[in-house]
Amino acid sequence: MGKEPESPSIKALHSFPARLKKSLYNLWLFTKDDTPTFVAPNTVFGICGALAGTRLIAHSGSTTAVLSRIPHVLLFNWSNLLIFNLANQQLPESCAEDTLNKPWRPVPSGRMTSTQVRKWMLLTIPLVLAINHFALDVGTETALLYTLTWLYNDLRGGDEGWLLRNSIIAAAFGLYNLGSLKIAAAATPAPVAAATVTGTGYAWIAIVSAVILTTMHVQDLKDVAGDRARGRRTAPLVMGDGPARWTLALPVPVWTAYCACFWGLGWVLAAPAAGLGGVVAWRCFCVRGTMADRKTWQLWRLWTAVLYMMPLVR
Repeated sequence: MGKEPESPSIKALHSFPARLKKSLYNLWLFTKDDTPTFVAPNTVFGICGALAGTRLIAHSGSTTAVLSRIPHVLLFNWSNLLIFNLANQQLPESCAEDTLNKPWRPVPSGRMTSTQVRKWMLLTIPLVLAINHFALDVGTETALLYTLTWLYNDLRGGDEGWLLRNSIIAAAFGLYNLGSLKIAAAATPAPVAAATVTGTGYAWIAIVSAVILTTMHVQDLKDVAGDRARGRRTAPLVMGDGPARWTLALPVPVWTAYCACFWGLGWVLAAPAAGLGGVVAWRCFCVRGTMADRKTWQLWRLWTAVLYMMPLVR
């Protein structure tokens, strides 16, 4: 006698590990390109700010306590980035752009459809909000990030003009950094009330958001082809390549000096940020091309992360 065919439930059970692995890999692909831009620097901001003690927060925890919060800070940043990218990459115009700029992403590569992404959002949005509210006590920051996601994607605020786009991203960075600082400074493992940020802490968050506002369009230099196909009004397309590079090269060294003065750092302590900022400014003028501009963007990310370390250095 032949072997009886497996029931649908047994087949589903056997295939579950493979489907879970594929789903987790797809979620990683959604955030792969932006994790170094958002998750890593914002985590550095929170941890370094918390280690700096009462300059940025109302109480000072031990180094061990702060470092133990790194997984919680990573979870906050990555989970909210995932929501933004799901909302962004399921749009038809985003798929057209990604086909040119990032064809390995799940939708343009055919690994997922826009309908499947929408269904994932129905699950992940309430789940991420619940985790961030009840476990990490940053539900307000998460809800506001959802609002910015709606403005950027569904209302096409990211397409209307580079200044509006940078403004939304700068506001998002402020919320990411605020949440990261509050979570990192919590004295005990979650669930716990997040830490209280001082006036200096809010001032530093505002300064960093201003840095993002005036330099974030460095990421647009490498994506001109896809942005033109989408009809997005980025700085290189609106102002032209040369003027856009000027608006990047000039603010970088100015912000480096301003941040060093804000924290009272001499040029010796500010040298790493100044050196990286100088390289970024120089590359904006002298090294061009898609791959070169991607490298410049990566160095810009490193420069911002070094800026975030200044409170700890001080």
